[in-house]
Amino acid sequence: MAELKSLDYNWEELSDDEWNRRLDEEIAGYNKYRGELTRPPAPTAIMTNEYDRGILNKLVTEDLIRHYADAIGDPNPLWRDPTYAAGTHWGGIVAPPTFESAVAFSSSGGGKLRVPGVSGMNAGFGHKYFKPFRPGDTFAVYDKFMGIDEKEVHNKPYRMFVESVQRFYVNQREEVACISDSRRIYLATPPGKREKGKSAKMYTEKKKPFFDADKMAAIHQAYDDQLLGKNRRGAEVRYWEDVEVGEELPTVIKGPYDVCDACARTVVSCYPYAFAIKWAAMREHIQHHPVDPETGENLFLRDWHYTDHAAQIRGYPIANAAGAHIEMMLVHVVTDWMGDDGFVKSMDSQIRRMLFFGDMTYVKGTVEKKYVDEDGDHVVAISVKGVNQDGVTHTAADFVVKLVSHEAYADPV
Repeated sequence: MAELKSLDYNWEELSDDEWNRRLDEEIAGYNKYRGELTRPPAPTAIMTNEYDRGILNKLVTEDLIRHYADAIGDPNPLWRDPTYAAGTHWGGIVAPPTFESAVAFSSSGGGKLRVPGVSGMNAGFGHKYFKPFRPGDTFAVYDKFMGIDEKEVHNKPYRMFVESVQRFYVNQREEVACISDSRRIYLATPPGKREKGKSAKMYTEKKKPFFDADKMAAIHQAYDDQLLGKNRRGAEVRYWEDVEVGEELPTVIKGPYDVCDACARTVVSCYPYAFAIKWAAMREHIQHHPVDPETGENLFLRDWHYTDHAAQIRGYPIANAAGAHIEMMLVHVVTDWMGDDGFVKSMDSQIRRMLFFGDMTYVKGTVEKKYVDEDGDHVVAISVKGVNQDGVTHTAADFVVKLVSHEAYADPV
């Protein structure tokens, strides 16, 4: 997809009507490429744009799967113990859902609408799984731009758009193992209606919560239980017939979220840019990387996921978790519940609020429906939500999980 020259004129000097007209032209220019299938940059390429996201790890290894499981805090031996995994239906280690981001994160077609007055944010991801990711697999990826569409909003100073890009993960057997749909929300506010810091206003009173000794003891006990597999189904088959609609999954906790958690995710499923490589990704879009008043250097966009200082320069009080990591954390509750023989066929997440450093996440799930799908698989629909310590749902996701049936056993894939 061609890069449009959105900065050939000064957007800030336009009238509101002219600004909206130019924005519509900009979006129409991108939408000419709707449905276009492209290959992202080669793994050896040095990125010149943070959104030029190619392959991170072409080869899947046992080590990479284990590191990914570490980054989501999941001790399940199916992801990490070759001896244990050899005794399962799979015959060896497989990767958990959302692992595809360790092969190639997000997409290379999103995040291109960079216009003064337009702020972008992660809106969540959709995932469809057809084959497991296994050690020894190698992958090619393809991106399909699905367009930028306006969504109706009422009584707001901004216009809202949603951009969608599908990414296809194709293994060495020419099998599509996964299709991931990354979505990005844009809030577009013309100059005359803009209020400085408006986007961060809802979080101005946010402070890091404090957990006393009793609360921390409870958190650490929950982690000990996870390490022991207390609520993990494991090798005990969960049969479709035995599942009850309305059944609640045992809660899984994550947090308090900190920089170690953020960096663990970045190293395994995002681009760990540094020094000259980081500069290469910033220099052509330097106006979008704010200057740090303490050093004079431009801060990489993603820095607000690591330090309070960088977040405050962007108008937020505390560093916050990346949307992709928040989504990854929700998987744990489903895979523990479904057991080794279950298979996640699809997952669709929606990011609703920010998760800040210091926040807890209580991952909760409920069985909403059970049915036989169009493939003849016995599946259950599960709604999952990530709730912080204040009871606020920051992320929600819908899963479809294939289970073993007493009636007609079939391979999970």
